[in-house]
Amino acid sequence: RVLEIVSNFNRRFLIHFVKDVQENVEDCLNIKNCVVDQMMTDSSLLGNLFQRLASKELKFLRTSGVWFGFLLGLVQMTVSLFWNNPWSISIGGLFVGYVSNWLA
Repeated sequence: RVLEIVSNFNRRFLIHFVKDVQENVEDCLNIKNCVVDQMMTDSSLLGNLFQRLASKELKFLRTSGVWFGFLLGLVQMTVSLFWNNPWSISIGGLFVGYVSNWLA
């Protein structure tokens, strides 16, 4: 009889406890902090997530970077052939950096 009363009490307690936790889950558990903490402890997880979600964008950036870098390098090479100045490479680098930031 005592076991039945205790079992019934435990069952009611657990039902109310679970309902209370479900209704106030934000107060009991900060999911954002849990995710951020997990990502900070396992940085490879964050890297894998980023690569999986942004694979198309990363492929575009790699491909466009190669072609834009090649074209801007040709321009810089042509300028340095005709303008024999020690500052031409530095000025060309400034130009390439400005144009690549503008394109991005």
